[in-house]
Amino acid sequence: MRKLFQSVRSRMVFSYLAVVLVIALLFGSILYLFFSHQYSKEIRINKQLQLQSTVNYIETSVIEKVNHVYLSLALGSPVSIQLDSLQGNHSKILDIEQLLKSQVQNYSDLIQAIHVYDTENHFMISSVYGLQLHEVTPSSVDPAYDWIEAMKKSDKSSLWMQTRMVPEDTYIESPEQSSTIPLISYVHSYPFQSSGQDSKVMVAIDIKESTISQLIRNMIPADYENTFIVDQRGVVISSADKSMLGSSTSENLLQSLLSSPSSGESFTQIFNHDAYVVSHEQFEENGWRIYTTTPNKSFYYKLDSLKEVSALLGLIAVAVGIAMSFGFTVANYSPLKRILNNIKARVDSPSSLKQNEYRFIDSAISSLSIKVDSLEETLQANHKMIRHSIMLNMLNNRFTPEELTEQLQSVRVSMAYSRYRCIVIDPVSEKWKELQPRQLQHTLYTMIQQLETAEIAETKLLAEELQDHKIAVIICTNQREEPVSDHIINFIHSEARSRFDLDFAVSLGSWVEHFTKVHTSYHEANALIQYSYFFPALSAIQDLDLLQRETSSLEIPDAYLMNFEKKLQSRDMDGTVLAIQDVVSTIKEGLYSAEYSRIILLKMVSIYADCINQVRWQPAEASSMNLYKQYSSFYNINRYSEWMSDLVTEFITHMEKRSEVRSPDTISAVKAYVREHISGDLTLDHVAEQVYISPKYLSKIFKEETGMAYSEYVTNQRMERARELIAQQEFTIEQVASTVGYRTSAYFIKKFKEIHGCTPKNFMRSLMN
Repeated sequence: MRKLFQSVRSRMVFSYLAVVLVIALLFGSILYLFFSHQYSKEIRINKQLQLQSTVNYIETSVIEKVNHVYLSLALGSPVSIQLDSLQGNHSKILDIEQLLKSQVQNYSDLIQAIHVYDTENHFMISSVYGLQLHEVTPSSVDPAYDWIEAMKKSDKSSLWMQTRMVPEDTYIESPEQSSTIPLISYVHSYPFQSSGQDSKVMVAIDIKESTISQLIRNMIPADYENTFIVDQRGVVISSADKSMLGSSTSENLLQSLLSSPSSGESFTQIFNHDAYVVSHEQFEENGWRIYTTTPNKSFYYKLDSLKEVSALLGLIAVAVGIAMSFGFTVANYSPLKRILNNIKARVDSPSSLKQNEYRFIDSAISSLSIKVDSLEETLQANHKMIRHSIMLNMLNNRFTPEELTEQLQSVRVSMAYSRYRCIVIDPVSEKWKELQPRQLQHTLYTMIQQLETAEIAETKLLAEELQDHKIAVIICTNQREEPVSDHIINFIHSEARSRFDLDFAVSLGSWVEHFTKVHTSYHEANALIQYSYFFPALSAIQDLDLLQRETSSLEIPDAYLMNFEKKLQSRDMDGTVLAIQDVVSTIKEGLYSAEYSRIILLKMVSIYADCINQVRWQPAEASSMNLYKQYSSFYNINRYSEWMSDLVTEFITHMEKRSEVRSPDTISAVKAYVREHISGDLTLDHVAEQVYISPKYLSKIFKEETGMAYSEYVTNQRMERARELIAQQEFTIEQVASTVGYRTSAYFIKKFKEIHGCTPKNFMRSLMN
């Protein structure tokens, strides 16, 4: 027996059988518990919904109608009857009685009689008895009018009485002399809001209990016999068993139910050693409660067939499981048996096989592992370096075709594919320089490993690190060309962002048909990677037309840089930013090489550096590092454009603030320049450039300091100089105009007349006279 349990086959058989038995038992138990619970729950919910519908129907068909009858009477004449007004007025009494009878007739299926009682004068008009005068309270004479005494003691405006048995023949007072019918009296005081104690008139409406019973029978015919209604005092007022009407003893099921905690759901109640499922609902209008009691056993008798089905399914599951367990044992043990036979043929002493198969296999593998470890360690230690060297030499075309084939086979790299393409990956994120050397190396190795282990149909990726931290990837595939390229590009970007939170620039060379031509695709991709700086929005640079830029001799016109320098010196912030954007757009759109374009961008940095040196301004602490180092830290031209825009904005803003402090000196410098260059270019832009402020700001401070516009001041200075020259009587009018900066004498004469009130000739004649 001990050897039996040591065998792997016996253990597999017993484990499978145990699993089958547990699953079969669990399945049967869950099936039975779930369906029995769901069935019972469904019945309870349905009964509760039926009761809710029954309550709503009774409230609509009985309680609302009774209230309507009361309101129709309360708004009419019967409630204002006075005893004195009735003396000798028999017609009015007949009218009131007829009105009550008509209301009873309108609701004959519900109402048995209506009574109006005057509490002060002790008389009553009834639809059945007509006018009745009483010296004392009628309830002391006839128990049928007990509602009068109950209403006088009530502090509420309305009252529902208990069910009482009344003779069916209204003219027979004793119930023993005739058959009786159950009635429920509804009493309401008048005026409306008065309590029973303060009421002047009481209106009593006798409701047929049979009507309520019939409504219950129609709504829930199956449970009618077990359904009854109790009032707020726990007294039965409606039931199929009329003997229960008015019962409230402590020995019946009713009292047992009333003593149970009330809840909104069905509950189970034990009475006389029998279990009942009780569903109940409460009337919102008058506080009545309706109960339906069903023996608990009726809930579960339909589950007997379910038990039989569950047991049958369990047995079938066990039988199928046993058959499958033997099948699985044979199927799973067959490979193990073949391994044991192979090992047995290769070992000297197979005696340990009698104890346990797994233990024997483990010892055999251990001995084999010891022999392989040393060789494997040596190969693993040198494999990466050898493979890395071979791949780099392949990319740089340092092997002949025969040598390349032999080298690839030595490192077990298969090149049995129909097409090849090279990808160059450059980590262009600014976060890249923040990485420590170990983190940087780990990132590269992880990315290379992810690429080489990527599962792409009919495709193999070979990735190697280049000397400048770039990664070269060789696509070897039998698929269509473009779909596989797009898939790999998306994979590279998603891995870079999700794993390292970095952005990688990607370039692709052309497709080649043989692995000996991979170096041409690599050189194309390596050249294209430079243009990722200028086109950062592209997910990959693969437009081979960009390679034409590398041989282009085109140069950007000097006007672009001169415009940038001029706008910067004139402190034109918007113009300077626009000049930067023009240079950037020209570089992107033109056929300029990547190296030449970087030189142009560097020249703009040099122009900015010269400008801030001329005005002896040092940038803020955040920008105090070497400008050329900052320039080299940006990985795309958009970031460079933002950086240059921020620099010139900071510079111009600072210079304008500094100009505000030195405005008097600036105005003096402007006036001196105007006097010294009266015949030259005195436009606002030109003069503002000479004093290193913006034209707009110069115009503003000149007006504030001198009280006149800059153009007006220049005109006045020229006219004053012209007057001095005319007074010397040595120059012609044309010479004077040219000397003071006017190209045409006609415009000069016009401005002279506006300033001095006469023409230059008239002014000259006046001097001669």
